[in-house]
Amino acid sequence: MAGFLPDDLENYISAHSESGGDVEKALRKETLDLGPSSGMMSGDSVGNFLKFIVKTNKCKRVLEIGTFTGYSALMLASELPEEGELITCDINSETSNIAKKYWAKSSHGEKIKLKLGPAIETMEMLTGKFDLIFIDADKNNYLNYYKKSKELLNEDGIIIIDNVLWSGRVLKPEDKQSISIDNFNKFVHKDKEFWNTIVPIRDGLMIATRR
Repeated sequence: MAGFLPDDLENYISAHSESGGDVEKALRKETLDLGPSSGMMSGDSVGNFLKFIVKTNKCKRVLEIGTFTGYSALMLASELPEEGELITCDINSETSNIAKKYWAKSSHGEKIKLKLGPAIETMEMLTGKFDLIFIDADKNNYLNYYKKSKELLNEDGIIIIDNVLWSGRVLKPEDKQSISIDNFNKFVHKDKEFWNTIVPIRDGLMIATRR
């Protein structure tokens, strides 16, 4: 999904921000070579923001809904402590194989556990609590993922949801996904249990935590 900034500004931001290691860069390149579907990959700005959240909140256990080629999982895992754990969920074995190839090359790969299958079913089977939950999968299920994430979240944990601006189409939602995301944003905003804000990083990140 394209961001709102021109390419030259996106490139400037990347050039003046923390860059990933060689494995992350190689994974990013292979993902971009996939063509239009590469837009599903979290950008550098999102990846760095996620790393910042893990670092500043001293997260030890992370759940990711939506793996794709594993770029964001690798970025998240790189800031987890040695004993940290990241569980990531996806249904696509082909793109997940790309992810596993690069995780195996990284010193942080052993922190990542892939769960193949419908994420809702996986979430039902998980035990224990998570410090951070990152949602970036099928948009029509965002509300279901959010509700289940609240049950799995530590008392002071954080939920981050990607693509909540949907390239601006939430302003006049007409198609199914735009309407779904707009309804989701409204639901989170009205959730009296959680504080929330939307930050305009790339395609919009919703951040929610208990009041």
